[in-house]
Amino acid sequence: MQKESKLPRNYPAFLWHAVFLSITVTFTEVNSVIPAMILEVGGSEIHIGIVTAIMIGVPLIAQLNFAGFLHGKRRKKPYLLAGINLRVFSLALIAVTLIGVGRLTTLQALLLIYAELLLFTVGGAFAGISYVDLVGKSFTRDLRKRFFTRKQMIASIGIFLSALIARQVLQSFSYPQNYSILFGAAAAVLLIATGGFWVLQEQEGGEKQHSSYLETLKSIPAVLRTDPNLRTYLWFVNGIGFHVALTPFYVSLAKHQYFLDPALAGNLLFVQILGMIAASLLWPLAVRRGGFKQVLKVWASLSFLLPPAALVVSRFLPLPFYIGLFLFTGAAISARKVSQDAVIVELSNEDNRVLYTAIIGTLNLSIAIFPIVIGTFIAVLGYVPVFIGVALLAAAARWVLRRLVCPVDRELPANGVLLQD
Repeated sequence: MQKESKLPRNYPAFLWHAVFLSITVTFTEVNSVIPAMILEVGGSEIHIGIVTAIMIGVPLIAQLNFAGFLHGKRRKKPYLLAGINLRVFSLALIAVTLIGVGRLTTLQALLLIYAELLLFTVGGAFAGISYVDLVGKSFTRDLRKRFFTRKQMIASIGIFLSALIARQVLQSFSYPQNYSILFGAAAAVLLIATGGFWVLQEQEGGEKQHSSYLETLKSIPAVLRTDPNLRTYLWFVNGIGFHVALTPFYVSLAKHQYFLDPALAGNLLFVQILGMIAASLLWPLAVRRGGFKQVLKVWASLSFLLPPAALVVSRFLPLPFYIGLFLFTGAAISARKVSQDAVIVELSNEDNRVLYTAIIGTLNLSIAIFPIVIGTFIAVLGYVPVFIGVALLAAAARWVLRRLVCPVDRELPANGVLLQD
């Protein structure tokens, strides 16, 4: 009989990291805090697109550069620690930059912040591949299902408390001190989060031949030909990725239709966090009934409904109704967080997990490219055609899901409900 956990000590270690990482992510939230900060610095919708591409798209593309190198390593833990410490350093740099932002021109400030966020995301890409591989090696599949949902639930505690703190900081301090405090605190908390990784146990694999970037790139077509399930998932993440890229622009739409000040930015963040927490309580039930594929369905449905809802509410209803929509953007973000690593682990095995992570990241082109394009499209075409177009692409992604074969599709009994673990 298979043991429930291959490396029992790793379970609390990963949860420790998840709690403190959630605080860091809240203080530097890519869909509310960072767009609001960029607008305060003097940026526009195009600059929000650039920073969103850096924060979301660059890590996915960078994974392919690291996949060949990390695939050949017997141990991933040292590289996980290197990546996360690089992120700590970059957050501290941003805090220092914001302290002296008044002595810089808008262009100088934006370029510095872009460079520091780029360093942050490259560190995340390096750490992310190792993280997924270590999770896959640490737990059996049954325990992994519980781990990903429980991780999101436990992290909600840190998310809720940090959202309260972030809202208070944004309201109590003026720009740029408020954002400098948030990023400095994020660096300190992320450093504490690394403590979980120092105690990780790792099963060492055999030494494998390193693959160059070009060799890894050339291997992708053969992998895609032999795995139609991977092709289906890539169609899905590209369709849904347009809404991931669009999410920060809900803040921009709020500024366009209403106004934007630090207090509003804090309220938007807080309501979004409430949505993430509420959704995280429902994911265990969804996974028990339909696996992580059920979470993907909810994510796609929210991504289809939210853009037209935002357009209607912002045009015809007062601000409190628009703020309420951020409950559902939080739920969509939570769905992405709880499913993205879990689905990769489920679709791959220990031999190809690093490569699959890199392929999915590299070929998630909509997230990598569209954030920059969307800012330009909004500036030229306006919000309505862009938001409606993204909603239609999310509907197409929802339709593609029918062809995705997850473990749940092989395990559903006649009554259509998974047995509880």
